[in-house]
Amino acid sequence: MNSARHLPPLNALKTFEAAARHDSFKRAAEELFVTQAAVSRQIQVLEEFYGLRLFERGNRQVALTPAGLTLYEAATKALQGISRASDALLNDHATGYLPLTTTSAFAQLWLMPRLNCLREAHPTIKLQLISSETNPDYRESFQAAITLGLEEHSQYAATYLFSEEIFPVCTPGFLAKHPGVSVLSGLSAVPLLNLSAHHWRARLWEPIDWEYWFKHFGVPSSAAREAMSFSHFSMLIDAVLQDQGVGLAWRHLVQHQLDNGTLVRPLSERLIARERKHYFVHSRDSVMEPKLLCMRDWLLAQTEYLRNAEPI
Repeated sequence: MNSARHLPPLNALKTFEAAARHDSFKRAAEELFVTQAAVSRQIQVLEEFYGLRLFERGNRQVALTPAGLTLYEAATKALQGISRASDALLNDHATGYLPLTTTSAFAQLWLMPRLNCLREAHPTIKLQLISSETNPDYRESFQAAITLGLEEHSQYAATYLFSEEIFPVCTPGFLAKHPGVSVLSGLSAVPLLNLSAHHWRARLWEPIDWEYWFKHFGVPSSAAREAMSFSHFSMLIDAVLQDQGVGLAWRHLVQHQLDNGTLVRPLSERLIARERKHYFVHSRDSVMEPKLLCMRDWLLAQTEYLRNAEPI
């Protein structure tokens, strides 16, 4: 028997699983980085394949029909099985590698400048960096990750690393040409560089933008004269380094540039978002445990300066 004849379009099935898990076409679109219309089309393809309605559509939400629930339960089990097998194959292929999931900004701006330090401290650890702009799903059976926020799980251990510290940055040359940015009121006279709304939708985290930052210091939101927005933080920092304006920066992502003098803080005001906690989360995998614990201890030592900066 050729079972492939009874399989639905697999891309449509993946889209359906995301929409069913979120009870939302919009949230599925954000997770898959496609438009909501594309999600709707894929669901329609699947419904036409079966000749059944899989969702009941409301004004602002969707709900699975009995047929949809049957398919969702089967799809979830199948996709989880594929994910576990894929993870095992990748780990077998990359023998000795430690898979670490982080955001692209953390990998590029925080971890990369410290890789030589990691190699010197732990020469047997070889990282397999995996970029993800959201926290990994526990059902995907990952090995280790740097997460924002924490979801408790019996098969994973978590260690607090740091909370976020946010402040403006610019180049020394930009500050010399615009000395007025050394006070809050002076920021309204220069271009302000921001992360776009799309950046925050992709992460499902509370946005921290110029308007939010100004509000924290009692400055009217009208002062946030945004000149340009960027979908990735690394792009924003590149624009700051090219003197396009003042950017809102996260300390853990720009400390390297502050230390080498390519970036400066034009004023002393800073926002410490203590509730936005970053963790090192790792599986309780006995085979990988020595490397995971070494990685944890190294991360704790490397982020001590961030914890020391936090108010008691």
